[in-house]
Amino acid sequence: MIRNLKFLLPLLLLTAACDQSGGPAVEYRPGEAGTVDHALCLLGFSAVPLRQVAPGHHLIEATVNGQTGSFVLDTGANVTVISVSQADRFGLSSSGASPGPGGVLRSGAGAGAQQAGVEDFRIGAVAIRQDSVVIADLDQLLTTLGRVAGADLAGLIGQDVLVEHRAIIDVARPMLYLMVEDHEPAPIPADRCEAAGTGEPA
Repeated sequence: MIRNLKFLLPLLLLTAACDQSGGPAVEYRPGEAGTVDHALCLLGFSAVPLRQVAPGHHLIEATVNGQTGSFVLDTGANVTVISVSQADRFGLSSSGASPGPGGVLRSGAGAGAQQAGVEDFRIGAVAIRQDSVVIADLDQLLTTLGRVAGADLAGLIGQDVLVEHRAIIDVARPMLYLMVEDHEPAPIPADRCEAAGTGEPA
């Protein structure tokens, strides 16, 4: 997906006026019975809103080592990648380890990609069970897409995070659901979902 974006760069610039994020904010309703939010909350999922930008990409806020940034949600990338120009901002240094299983990156990150350890990684209220990300040169890609989105983009959230947390993406709303606990199924008491719906600690 995202690896083929270089062929779409002129199109992205032409469609900058087509940002689809100007609609009303999505309301998360885990405490309201009969909603998808409530049903998934009972199964142990927590939701994080996505921002949809033309042409069909989604952005999400993530916090790495205490620093928050905007990332592209990329279901076609097998690993999570932070652009090398953003590494210092997140307190990252490359370890020289092979990037991903078999050293293969399908995110278009390039041959110079390296892993970097992370101490803390969060998306919304979910602590991400991952102790490393990949650092690679994504500046051209992220700069171009950032112009469309009107945002400074830090990197890509890939399948390593999505698979580990059994992600569900509601494209229509748009919303990302991540399973919080590291077991399956992970049902939780209904009162925790009701508390989450009021904004109180669950």
